[in-house]
Amino acid sequence: MSSSYTHLFSLLSPQHPTVLEIAILPSSISQTILQTDDCIGIPKPLLIPCFLRARSILFSHLTTAPNADGLIATQEEALDATLVILLFDAGHTTALNLRKRSLWALRIAALALPFDDGNNKADIPKREELVPAVLREFLWIETLVTSPLYKHAKSPNLWAHRWWMVKWFWRGVAGAFIESGDPVDEQVEVGRSISFVEKELEIVMKAGERHPGNYHAWNYAREVVRLVMALLLTGTERWEENNMRTKEIGEAWRSWIKAVHLWCLGHPRDISGWGFLVFVMDQPIRRAEHGMDAVRDVFQNTKTFVERLRWQGRSVDWLLGSAMYLRVNPQDE
Repeated sequence: MSSSYTHLFSLLSPQHPTVLEIAILPSSISQTILQTDDCIGIPKPLLIPCFLRARSILFSHLTTAPNADGLIATQEEALDATLVILLFDAGHTTALNLRKRSLWALRIAALALPFDDGNNKADIPKREELVPAVLREFLWIETLVTSPLYKHAKSPNLWAHRWWMVKWFWRGVAGAFIESGDPVDEQVEVGRSISFVEKELEIVMKAGERHPGNYHAWNYAREVVRLVMALLLTGTERWEENNMRTKEIGEAWRSWIKAVHLWCLGHPRDISGWGFLVFVMDQPIRRAEHGMDAVRDVFQNTKTFVERLRWQGRSVDWLLGSAMYLRVNPQDE
């Protein structure tokens, strides 16, 4: 079993971190772990004993009691074990909390070191240790919520963990995304913020396909959009102003609406997606130039979809009924 556990862990933590696609296989398909590029198939009869071993390692570290091998697990071994634990149990709060504490310790160590004029580079190693750890964590949670696993895509614990990551690590240690510890100008920060939201929406929409009615995923998307829009729109008081910042944010906002609307038309029964679409359309940026045009297009295209397919469903009807809330002129629909 030790060799199976070691092999499984090596697959879950490749040398160059990437998003994996993991499936749990019945014993009738295979008795061994299957791998093709970034796709991994794990037989459930093999995963269960690996989980029990990982759990033993985790609690050996937490309680400083010997594990099955008669040894007390180290922090690194316990963190490695949480990969296997979360693959088996998406709601394992103890494993997630240990991962939070590890990242928080790295953050405290990095922020405790002062910024300077660039001549003293003693703080660089700490930040170089924090950055890959954060990026690995983002990729690992993305793997769990987008893989064809039973409960992971809808796990409130995993989405709450990712939201915690966003709140504390998205902007990094110098007011920008964590990829850099150096200050960046306004245009770069806006661009990174927009790209970040686009990426998170892709993840949420894929998780929505894995599990229909995925309210936890869409609520996470709400928090991300609310956070980023609040940061981007700070200090922008007049939406009528025709400036480059408002134009760039408005274009991004319209692209988000288009992507989510397309997803909703492909999943018309999923009211969780429609609800998020209304939330995005209701952002303050809609008061900017051509903002209401994008909202009207959504209603017009949805009405066309309903008429052509003769679609009947409460989800689409609810969207069309929200026109008054969004102050869309019925004559313009």
